[in-house]
Amino acid sequence: LEDRIANGWVVVFDDVTNLVHAERDAAWGEVARRLAHEIKNPLTPIGLSAERIRRKYLNNLPEDERPALDRSTRTIIEQVQALKRMVDAFSNYARSERLALHQVDLNLLIGDVVELYRQPGSPINFILDLDTQLPHILLDPDGIRQILNNVVVNASDALVNSEQASIQLKSRREEQREKEGVSITILDNGPGFDEAIIHQVFEPYVTSKTTGTGLGMAIVKRIVQAHGGFVLVSNHPSGGGQVKIWL
Repeated sequence: LEDRIANGWVVVFDDVTNLVHAERDAAWGEVARRLAHEIKNPLTPIGLSAERIRRKYLNNLPEDERPALDRSTRTIIEQVQALKRMVDAFSNYARSERLALHQVDLNLLIGDVVELYRQPGSPINFILDLDTQLPHILLDPDGIRQILNNVVVNASDALVNSEQASIQLKSRREEQREKEGVSITILDNGPGFDEAIIHQVFEPYVTSKTTGTGLGMAIVKRIVQAHGGFVLVSNHPSGGGQVKIWL
């Protein structure tokens, strides 16, 4: 009988955090794909119908009745466009793991993206600190452009009320996890990330902005992870938000 009595327990602890996050991301991707499909189909006929009504009846109504039709049809058209932008965000989130890999000059790509935001009279100063020794690397150029656009737009939005606003983009060769890679760091001198949500910034629909879909940083994370890399956000000791991407 004593031989059959257990003398102790074997307890196995397993960190399932990454698994839980992966399952949640996969579920969000499927939801985004279905929503994009279901919402997109009726948007075009709704928008076209509003434009036809506007063209056909607006100038034929009595003068005092025109403003109501003008406001109503314009509102429909504007809201259809807003829904289309949301659908595009859903679609981008759902397909962000599909990569078309090419040998890319990362510094050139960073420079091209920044030039889109260096408009005459822009209040934001863009500073490039790029490692000229970076090799060409295998990346999805469209995916990396989307990453940079999403992060730069967020940084620009954070700098709306800042004086001497600046965004710095830095590239470096960097070894992580015993693997050679490259890092891109985007640093602004704005108020930084909201500490209340900084640990949730990569979750869909988590945002401190009053506009937008809340999918921008979630898309960044999915594209970076599809490249086998990681992304970190923090508030820099000297002030401002910092996003570091390793590929």
